[in-house]
Amino acid sequence: MKIADKLLNLVGVGRERGLPPPRLVAIADGLLVTERSAEAWFLISVANTDLATESEQDAALDAAVSAAATILGDRLSHLKVVWGRSTGQDYIDSVAGHYRLGDHEAWAQTRADRIDEMRMPERYVALGVHLSDRDPRATAQVRGSISDALGTTSWRVSARELAHLDERVRKLARQLGSTVWRAHTAPAEVISWLISREMHRGAVAAPRRGLITGASLARLTSGRVVPYTDHLRIYDTRGQIAAYTTVLAMTDFPEELETPGAGEWLRTLSEIKAIDDDGDEIDVTVEASVRFRVLTKKTARHLVDETRKSAKEQRRSAAKGTAEETADEIVETERVMREVKRDINRSGLTLVEDHPRLLVSADTREDLEAYVDAVIAHYADRGITVAVGADEQRDLWLESLPGDQLRVPDLGHVRESTAFFGSWFWGGASIGDATGPAIGYLTGSTPGLVRFDAAAGSALGDATTTLFLGRSGRGKTTAAMLGGLDSAFAGAWVPLLDLKGDAAGVSAVAAEYGVPTAVIEITAQFSGAADLLRVLPVDDALLQAPSQLMLLLPPHLRGAAEAPVMAATRAEIQSPDPSSWGVIQRLCAAESETVRTVGFALRDLVETGLGSVVAGPPSGLSSLTTNPGLWVVQMPGLTLPSPESAPESWSPIERVGMACLRGCLAWMVRTTGRREFRGRSKVVIVPEVHLLTKTPDGASFLDYIARVGRALGASLVLDTQDPASILKLPGLVEQITTLFAFSLRSREQVDSLLELLGRPQTPPYQTLVRGINTAANGKSIRHGHCIMRDRWDEVATVQIDIPSQQVAALLRTTPESEHTTTPTTAPPDLPPEDPFAADEEPALEGASVQTEASGRIVSQPAPAAPGPLERPEQTPTDPTPESPPAQRSEPAASAAENRASAGSGIQADASRENLPRPAAPSTPVPAGVAQQNGHPPTPAGDDHYRSLRYESPIGPDEVYDQEADEAAYNEAMYPAYDGTEPSNGTDRPAATPNGKEHVA
Repeated sequence: MKIADKLLNLVGVGRERGLPPPRLVAIADGLLVTERSAEAWFLISVANTDLATESEQDAALDAAVSAAATILGDRLSHLKVVWGRSTGQDYIDSVAGHYRLGDHEAWAQTRADRIDEMRMPERYVALGVHLSDRDPRATAQVRGSISDALGTTSWRVSARELAHLDERVRKLARQLGSTVWRAHTAPAEVISWLISREMHRGAVAAPRRGLITGASLARLTSGRVVPYTDHLRIYDTRGQIAAYTTVLAMTDFPEELETPGAGEWLRTLSEIKAIDDDGDEIDVTVEASVRFRVLTKKTARHLVDETRKSAKEQRRSAAKGTAEETADEIVETERVMREVKRDINRSGLTLVEDHPRLLVSADTREDLEAYVDAVIAHYADRGITVAVGADEQRDLWLESLPGDQLRVPDLGHVRESTAFFGSWFWGGASIGDATGPAIGYLTGSTPGLVRFDAAAGSALGDATTTLFLGRSGRGKTTAAMLGGLDSAFAGAWVPLLDLKGDAAGVSAVAAEYGVPTAVIEITAQFSGAADLLRVLPVDDALLQAPSQLMLLLPPHLRGAAEAPVMAATRAEIQSPDPSSWGVIQRLCAAESETVRTVGFALRDLVETGLGSVVAGPPSGLSSLTTNPGLWVVQMPGLTLPSPESAPESWSPIERVGMACLRGCLAWMVRTTGRREFRGRSKVVIVPEVHLLTKTPDGASFLDYIARVGRALGASLVLDTQDPASILKLPGLVEQITTLFAFSLRSREQVDSLLELLGRPQTPPYQTLVRGINTAANGKSIRHGHCIMRDRWDEVATVQIDIPSQQVAALLRTTPESEHTTTPTTAPPDLPPEDPFAADEEPALEGASVQTEASGRIVSQPAPAAPGPLERPEQTPTDPTPESPPAQRSEPAASAAENRASAGSGIQADASRENLPRPAAPSTPVPAGVAQQNGHPPTPAGDDHYRSLRYESPIGPDEVYDQEADEAAYNEAMYPAYDGTEPSNGTDRPAATPNGKEHVA
């Protein structure tokens, strides 16, 4: 170091402070080139640590320290933690091509509008690694000045140099990608965004062209930043102040930091809150810029020796003074340095030299001061001192720019690697599928969308079972219905077995968006619908149908009935139209009195109620359709025996219930396994599955679908209140890929749920499960909040989010819901529709449709009665594909009312009576569309769904509590809409008071 440099450092003005801002030369994927240096840039993936055990975190931290020492040793590195924002347009782009059925564009737009309303922040963790110096520092400064004076520029980089740098970037990417950070090369537009946002605070990324040079680079740095003593003012192109920014330095840390705990000083950035004028908590957007260097053993030993020698010289100098006393700090420093050197040599201790800075931005000076105070207080509670870099704002801000360098070296620290990487800058919450529909958002330390595709398992070569677990009324059935809706829009066949009779609302939502749907009530109207002779192929029916009939008989007749029933079935199956009713007629006409007694007993039972559904005279209506769409199969009055009771003790109504259930399940199994449907996505939804696990038939059905679902392209979505009963089905447990856990109370159920989640059965996790659906006030239910375990065994807290208030009201499963009051018939079984067909086919004729005020569908058959169910013994052939249903046409005003919706979590508070109701179609509807969709088509080009305005927005953390009527709470949770953003809740991401947006 030159004497001049030493003198400048002595007075706190190092040569680094005098350097001009970096001059950009080129930006490519993973590469940033300036006149002075070249850097490699990577994006670090978020590690899912919020619910990790202490041992899991310790293992990940040790792996990070080891990787850093090996890969980043002695390299100048730059860590940036910044915030972007999830947008609805990004979501629409990400699901392009996923949805194919109904008015899927409107469905995707509804979710996109909800995402825009939430203004959800998105965290980016970027790592820059110095590759090489391009010019000596002084030469670069002089040459830049000469170029400016002459009006020329030296901004250029040769193709050979780019190729060499690109190879080094690729090598580093391979190394960092195999670490716990799962780093990947940063795209060129992300690097340009990191630069431009510092100049403009919110400017969009430059368009990606592979290599960004010339005019594009000039635009990135064309902003104007004016430094003041304690802040900077950033101006836009019109000369208006775009943002106020303050750079803070983290000047002092405790001697010891605990992790998990206060030691996670970078992970907690998203947890900082400020108090607004109304006393409400608001999120503070804080970004981090940390320049650091992981010291190799050689460098660390040299640094320790230099520090120890300096302390020794100070001790000797003090001993020669008149007082002849040595300061305790000097003696302690000398002792500690000896111990550190010993640890470096013996235990492999590594050190890190780091310079942490925090950047806070706001729209006004007043807000900025409040946010800065909140940051200082947040870290003071953790024993960390944070201070405004007074008179250093320019240099500290330039230091945070990618491509620049350390400018204020005296505000730094040297610490153990575990203390630095224990900040967990890559920790937080990350869960769900990489692509597909969004079902909610994360509520952990890193906000973000949660994607879930119930039908993705088969395509990934994975198991295909999804499980929703928890107490009644917490939102698990609604969440399962949302997953089914997304699958139906994607063109899947989605039957929902509604044993409680409260899930009809999902059909109303499907109809609203033009998806083929119906609510099918298995009543006497559908006589013979669950007849196994009509559902199963011949070989299977010959064995299964007699078993179903024997199940209906009282115990004292079964011994003598087995042989006659089998013989009658063999004879009936040779008839042109075999049915169980025909078997019963043959038994009643037999010569033997005993056989006739068996026939009369069966006839008396099947001529009433649900018995006719099992073996009554065929009605000619095909209620169990195989068309793509969403089909709710309800069984009102179905009574199943308890698992403890023996079959001999079952009552007649329990025997009929079991026989009806067996027929319905056999239909589902048959449909999922049909060869001609192997290529079609199938998602079977069974709410309240604990009603099925009580029965041998139900347990066998679940086990079969779960085990063979991947091969058949069939997915299983289950919802239950009894995780303990699920654990008793090991075949099912092995096939569970995704699990959503809502609150439970009893120790047995809580521990069973934790076992399924893969979390230890310890008090912290037990408390989490018991309180996951309790709102912040402790007195209300937080509907839809749950713990999710995804197919990669990651676990995090998630809020299931309904995209609009209209959808939330239609999906409600509360007793007062209108969906449970109006009986609905099903459409006749049309040829299966192919949602992927490119060519339109003529619609069927002779059918009409009515749309009731409740949103339910009543489909009326065409004058020509449809034929019976397809003959099982016929050779399977591919059905003639039909075109997707035409889009709906409604009067513009009515459609706008129907789609005018407020964003809502699953806890939406909406009165069903106050919602706009679908208007009846005023023009004739093609029969093929009418009988499947129950909804008229929309003219092409109609985009009235795009201009949404929310009459009464409901935030993601707001709670609908039907059990308590607290006026003050409701007023706080559901403010009248005044044109501003909704108020923020405890975990509400990035909401701001008075409609103000935090500058990211």
